[in-house]
Amino acid sequence: MTKENSNTPMLDRYTDNLSADVSLRPEDFHVYGRDKEIQMVIRSLKRRSKNNPVLVGEPGVGKTAIVEGIALAIIRDEVPAHLKGMTVRSLELSSLMNNEEGGNFITKFKGIIEEMVATSDENLLFIDEFHTIMGAGKDGQSLDAGNIIKSVLARGKLKIIGATTLDEYHEFIEEDRALERRTQPIMINEPSAKEAFQIISQAKSVYETFHQVTISDIAVEQAIQLSVRYVLDRFLPDKAFDLLDEAAAYCSSEGKKIVTEVEIAEILKLKTGIPISTILKDDSFRLSELRSRLKEKIKGQDQAIDAVVDAIAISKAGLQDEDKPISSFLFLGPTGVGKTELANTLATALFDDPEALLRFDMSEYSQKEDVSRMIGDRKSKSKGALTEGVKRKPYSILLIDEIEKGVQEVHDLLLQVLDAGHLTDATGRKISFKNVIVIMTTNIGAQKIINKAEMRGNIKDLTDRDRQQFEASMDIELQTEFRPEFLNRIENQVVFNLLDRETIGEIAVSKLAEFESKLNQQDIELSYDPEVIDYLIANGTNVKKGARPLTRLIKKKIIAPISFKLLTLKLNHEPQLLKISVEGNAPDENHRIDRRKLLFQLEEKTHFRSELTP
Repeated sequence: MTKENSNTPMLDRYTDNLSADVSLRPEDFHVYGRDKEIQMVIRSLKRRSKNNPVLVGEPGVGKTAIVEGIALAIIRDEVPAHLKGMTVRSLELSSLMNNEEGGNFITKFKGIIEEMVATSDENLLFIDEFHTIMGAGKDGQSLDAGNIIKSVLARGKLKIIGATTLDEYHEFIEEDRALERRTQPIMINEPSAKEAFQIISQAKSVYETFHQVTISDIAVEQAIQLSVRYVLDRFLPDKAFDLLDEAAAYCSSEGKKIVTEVEIAEILKLKTGIPISTILKDDSFRLSELRSRLKEKIKGQDQAIDAVVDAIAISKAGLQDEDKPISSFLFLGPTGVGKTELANTLATALFDDPEALLRFDMSEYSQKEDVSRMIGDRKSKSKGALTEGVKRKPYSILLIDEIEKGVQEVHDLLLQVLDAGHLTDATGRKISFKNVIVIMTTNIGAQKIINKAEMRGNIKDLTDRDRQQFEASMDIELQTEFRPEFLNRIENQVVFNLLDRETIGEIAVSKLAEFESKLNQQDIELSYDPEVIDYLIANGTNVKKGARPLTRLIKKKIIAPISFKLLTLKLNHEPQLLKISVEGNAPDENHRIDRRKLLFQLEEKTHFRSELTP
């Protein structure tokens, strides 16, 4: 039947015949890895009621591909009798908005629905962005597309498939109880990396034929892994397909025949600006340098660092449950000994991203109602800080500071993360934590650590027997605050050493090196006498407070006076040398008060003293 004699002129004009497109190039529309979802849609269409499936999932997870797969199955006669011979049509509501063609939106939409009802045994309608029918075409009138379609669906005279995102389903469709009753949501989850590899490996031949290149398996693996790590606003498998498509186009234009991981990294570099060397740095290389990078930054905690690196290595070697977080730790120790600093440094060293640290201070989550701030709230439509943070940064360090201050319900959330490796937010979205390292800190047992150090020396110097007894006593104290099932899910308990004078000296040298790097930006070189470190050790060591008194001392005695004086001096553009020395003698048995002062001297012989007393 020609278009002029067609009994469905509105459908022919305003919808795309998806079945015709699929029949022309069936090899381009083969769907891999979604057989279960396709069968769910087919069963839904067979139901007596709620026989209008709505595919709910994030953009790029394959909702449209599933409908194309159904069209292909119909063409190949691989469907039940109630779908055989049907034509799948796709409607874009925006195509009805053009008033120049005559007729307003509602008139056109009504005409399409009437034709669909009249040919319900022949046509199946797919509406992408299904939520947009709510209020569409209303323009101050009482009738809109939603009202039209609800009345038809109630009589069971129409077969449709909708598609929308989870947020929009909650906001528009669930809010309209009448429409919700007439549809059946079918969740289309993002495939795992393993599932995505199977999907893309089977489908890559279409891209190879189109671009006349060969796509290697390593390129597929890298497209998946790197898109998960760096393309955070989209979802698998679509974002990995896009990387492969662009890389294949790049190879084809450059005369290359094989797409490798290098081309994938090149495309990512153009998109993100991240150097190729960083993109292609694999986990084994990151781990090989991780221990030295951490020990360079964190002083006096070699045992803690070794425990962390060893645990991560075990996980990365695939010797534990892949669906759980990379590893989980409980850091124990007094304030200021480097617990948070280690987590910060680990984020940069392992993920090349200082913003990969997601930090939650449990003093802000001490009430039951605070839990909604972590996973979101359906009523207020607010996002969860924890679930959204991990969704945006799937490769990250989750730092839970002072875990003992969090309410029990927060502990229950973390228990689910540690046990199942995922968390479901308030909207029903499942967030994976499989690429997250969970670190919790606590001050519980801090006084016990201090007492043990005063009696037997630092934790690192204990004999094996003394250490076992100490750890057993720490466990008893932890069990007074946490339930056994929570503690049992934490894979590693790491006790931090107290900072002795030698370690404080190492930290002082490191802090001054950081300060010097900032001075270098102003063409100023820093030099100091060994007595300066002795001065900082003597006045910055506090066993109970760790390195924080030292940090405050350096700011007060060195950074502040130097900053003030540099602001008042008119320096020329020649390099300057800033020397720090100590004036006076160290305290002794006869003189217990430290009356030493720091002297600062620039190369041009400009002197100034710190007027602040220790």
